[in-house]
Amino acid sequence: MEERRVVIILVAKTSNQKLFYLTNQHSRQELHKIRTHEQFFCPTCQASVHLKIGEINIPHFAHKALSSCDQFSEPESSLHLHGKLLLHNFFKKLNHTVDLEKYLSGIRQRTDVFVNERYAIEFQCSPIPVSQLFQRSDGYKRLNVHPVWIKGLKEPLREEIGLVHLQAYEVAMFQQADHFSYLLLFHPPNNRFYYQSNLFYVSGNRWVGKTKSLQANQQIFPFALPNPLTRNEFKLVIGIFQNLKRQYIRSQLYAGRRIGNLFCRLCYELQVEVASVPAFFGIPLLGGDCMKEPAIIWQLQIAQAYEKGVGLETLVASGQVVLTHPEKFSQALEVMTDYLTFYTSIKNSEKTNANLLDNVYDIYCKTVRKLRK
Repeated sequence: MEERRVVIILVAKTSNQKLFYLTNQHSRQELHKIRTHEQFFCPTCQASVHLKIGEINIPHFAHKALSSCDQFSEPESSLHLHGKLLLHNFFKKLNHTVDLEKYLSGIRQRTDVFVNERYAIEFQCSPIPVSQLFQRSDGYKRLNVHPVWIKGLKEPLREEIGLVHLQAYEVAMFQQADHFSYLLLFHPPNNRFYYQSNLFYVSGNRWVGKTKSLQANQQIFPFALPNPLTRNEFKLVIGIFQNLKRQYIRSQLYAGRRIGNLFCRLCYELQVEVASVPAFFGIPLLGGDCMKEPAIIWQLQIAQAYEKGVGLETLVASGQVVLTHPEKFSQALEVMTDYLTFYTSIKNSEKTNANLLDNVYDIYCKTVRKLRK
């Protein structure tokens, strides 16, 4: 059975086929007067819509009957409506050509905000299946339109370098610009953009990254890009990774049978003390999210392969290093090659711990420069 629900929009057609926008240009009192003598219709499905003017939620149009109109849009909320209005006003103030809820008939998709007829701004306030997110993005790309996904925030974020929990759909929303991936977020109550950048994969939904904000009146478009980490900032990342590594090791020590435990077996074969794994295992590297296992595991696997004379391509092809997706093969090899170069240069160093920060930060800087090309 086809799903039907109430669809809420901010743009409607009047009886004389003109578009009417709810972008704060009319007061609630003016809207009440307009509603008494005007009829409104959905610009997509042409069904009748009702102008709702509450005291709490912002004014909006709602289909009078249950509808299957624009089946790909997310369910509306006050946060979503408010955010779209603020984003629309943001682009207007910067003198960009901007349309609110522009319907693209060629792909049967309605954008949240359409900028310069080149950018589709998707303001996503609720979880969305990754397949649907990719489907919408692919639709825009077929029209040579660049999709820009922005995560909606109910509460402001703490600005720091720390542990970040990201769901699969949020990872799929990563922006790829200039150098590395980042997640762009927007908090409508404070009219403030947030960036979660310099993201290093840990395991599951856990990442370590930097959270930084920018007030809307200081933002530009195309959007400002996050800066690479300074050495002192990267030192914090290393410290967090080392702490998480200690937690992981403790969990493996009490995990039951050590014979079948991959971590314990790797340590045994490398003649590494399980309780005190050297600091050069489990280091943060950009692109480490290509591998499903925690950094300490795939880095131990690389060391084991090297000691046995097994090449990296053979190691990956064997399936021992598990990738998040087969398409990540080339990227994974680059990351693993960087680690192998680091491992072979530092494992016999007498000043391993002293050199660790400088060496790993050097890899990070080289990776950023390489990705900028």
